[in-house]
Formats: sequence, structure tokens, C-alpha cells
Amino acid sequence: MSLTDHRVFALGGQVGHSRGMVPPKIAFVASGGAARGLAHLGVLRACEELGLVPDIFVGTSAGAIVAASYGQNIPLDVLLDAYRLPWRRRHNGPRLDPSLFLGAPSREELFDLGHLASGLFSLHKLERYLSQNLPINDFRRLPRAVWVTAVDIDTGERVVFGRGHEEGTPVSEAVAAACCVPGLFRPYRIGDRYLIDGEVLRTFSADIAVEAGATVVILSNVYRPTRSTDAKRSLARRGAGAVLRQSASLLLSEKGRIGCELHGVNYPNVQLLEIVPDLGPYGYLNTWPARPMIMRGYGAALRALATAKEHGVFGELVPTELVEAPSLHRAVG
Repeated sequence: MSLTDHRVFALGGQVGHSRGMVPPKIAFVASGGAARGLAHLGVLRACEELGLVPDIFVGTSAGAIVAASYGQNIPLDVLLDAYRLPWRRRHNGPRLDPSLFLGAPSREELFDLGHLASGLFSLHKLERYLSQNLPINDFRRLPRAVWVTAVDIDTGERVVFGRGHEEGTPVSEAVAAACCVPGLFRPYRIGDRYLIDGEVLRTFSADIAVEAGATVVILSNVYRPTRSTDAKRSLARRGAGAVLRQSASLLLSEKGRIGCELHGVNYPNVQLLEIVPDLGPYGYLNTWPARPMIMRGYGAALRALATAKEHGVFGELVPTELVEAPSLHRAVG
């Protein structure tokens, strides 16, 4: 499989739209990716510059943080400000310091040795920070539709938080549960359930966006594997970190691709545009290269979305010869 910085899945119907038709309903669906999830902010920046305003936000893990913040109208510049040098910051918005993910055990966990041993860190510290700093902590009051996904560790079922699903759970708790990478974090308890990162089950939950009425789904995917044929510079010779990073990218990228193709079968009248920026050697646990990761997400998205606009995916009129046949395909970036 050749990898480009975007893949376009044109699924059913014509790509162009006729004059007078209702504009498409756009959804932004984000993968996880830990620190690499900063690239999602670059994708949203490209959306803003092209005048594409998502009505729906779906995410898990890092994507859940982005969906739950940008999806409640926190300006993108405020979110980006957290990753600028201290003397260049202009806003007093939320700042997700890495220490928020290194929480000590809660009192409940200390008295449950089995749960205590199920992960290295607790995400209660992250949850408390979000509950205090998110302007709105109730899915039912959010100005735009936001859904966050996690997985019940005991039943293996996907758990969806948001309107029409588990909408009474605070946004902060849902996001904390969605970020529980197995082994690294203890499963997050909500009620009688213990929840882990939703990406364990699905890289994307585009079906939620489609069922909410989306006709165009922008998928932001940070799991682009490295490709090299130079044996002298093999990833196997760059240490365990490089091997683990590549393995995670291969697994989650392929799982996401298969999911997109299945969505194409189940939802033949929906356009899926997958943005896959090349994040190079940047790891999953390092936020220092925030700027280059955001810029790579921005560049990949700007190319992909501008091309999609030229082909009428977002409702623009285009010459007949530019309208492609209704088939599943990948576009070269």
C-alpha cells in the first residue's frame, strides 16, 4: 500500500453538487495518537482557512481532547497558544501540561490493589483539570454536536458519550476514559464500568458522525507509518522506541483503512476524506516538536481539502469532466 498525505474515499453518488442543493453537513473525526494528536489542530486550521466549518465532532484519546475543546467553540488560536513559547503566548486558555497525565492513585484505587496494578498512572488529575477549565462540561449544553468514545474493558463494547448516548456523563470524565491507554493508565471508572481508550476497538468512529447526518466526513489520522528501503538506516537499528512507534503506526493505520472501507460499504452516499500527515520521527510521548507536527497536519490537510473543494465535494460547482465516477479510490497527494 502506497502512502500519501491524504486518501479520498469517494463513496457513492456524484462528487459535485447541483446549484440549489442543501450544503453538505461536515464532520470532523479524529484518531488518537497521544502527542502526535497535535497534528489534528493543524488539520482544523486548514479547515478554517478554506471556510469549512464542521457541524459534528467525534474523537477518542487525543482526538477526544480536540473534539471536546474545539467542538465547544474554544478558538483554535487559544488551543494553539498552549504550545507557543511562554513569552509569545497571547491567551489564558487551557494548557495540557504532560504532568496532567502522570496522576497519582486516587483513594479508591489505593484500596483496590487489583485496580491499582492495572496501570502505571491515573487520569483523575486530567479529569479534574478539564472539569475546572472547560467552559462547558455537559454534552447536552455544547453548542455543537460532540461525541467521545471509549471501550468497556469487561464487555469489550464501545461506549459512546454525547447526545443520544451517554449524555449525562460530564465531558471531562468521558475524555479521561477515552484517553486510558491500556497498561499506561488504569482503566477509568464511570459508574460500575471500567473504561479504556476507544481506539483499542476502532481507530475511527465515523459511523456516529454519519448517523448524526454528516454527508462529508474529514478523518484526521496521525498513524502514517515510515517507509524506507535503505537497509543501512533500518528502523531496527534505531532502538526499541522507533520499532514500537512504527509497529503502532502500522497496526492502527491498517485498522483505520479497513474501517474506512467498511464504512464505504455501509454508507454509500457519504464522502470520507482521510488526512494522513507525514509526522516523520516525531514520537507519541513528546510534545516539544508541537509546531512542526501542527504544521505538517496543516500542510497535508490544506492540500487534501483544497483538492476536494476543486472537485465539488463540499458543494462547489465544477466542470462535468472533473466529476469522477462513484467508486472507492485513493487520491495521490
